[in-house]
Amino acid sequence: MTTPISKTSMNTLFSVFSRLLDSITRLSLYLSGIALFLLLFSYIFEVVMRYFFDMPTTWSYDLGKAFLCTSVMLALPDITRNRGNITIDVLLEQLPPTILEKVKQLITLVCFGICLATAWICFDETLRQYTANIETFWNNPVPKWWISSLIPFGFLLSGLQFFRLSIVAKNQEG
Repeated sequence: MTTPISKTSMNTLFSVFSRLLDSITRLSLYLSGIALFLLLFSYIFEVVMRYFFDMPTTWSYDLGKAFLCTSVMLALPDITRNRGNITIDVLLEQLPPTILEKVKQLITLVCFGICLATAWICFDETLRQYTANIETFWNNPVPKWWISSLIPFGFLLSGLQFFRLSIVAKNQEG
């Protein structure tokens, strides 16, 4: 006979899940900041080399594109965690408070599902790029999956943050 999981055990498990998720999200945000710095550095370096020394680089534009994708996808989970996503609340503002919280929780769960589906589709494409050995069309080609692999990671982590937010909303409601 199995014993049911107590509410205290579930809360402890959720607390551990939340701390782990937030730690990974925080690390992801720090890496995003580093990528943003490297993006800025590569463009400034290109400008200096091109216009002051008449020696343009062949790699700075390529790195800039890679660091832009890196920066955006690694920052997305923290934006989700802080509820920084853009919303249009015209219809939601018209709802009574009792219904509003349930609708917000439903929207959060739908966002969770959309992020997971997007992560899966992007993972499948990244795997295809890896198995087909597809490279970028850059001056200095690299395997495309190196950059693409960050996209499913960002969406998966954002989806998990939406899931956590929906549970927090449910616990606040009830």
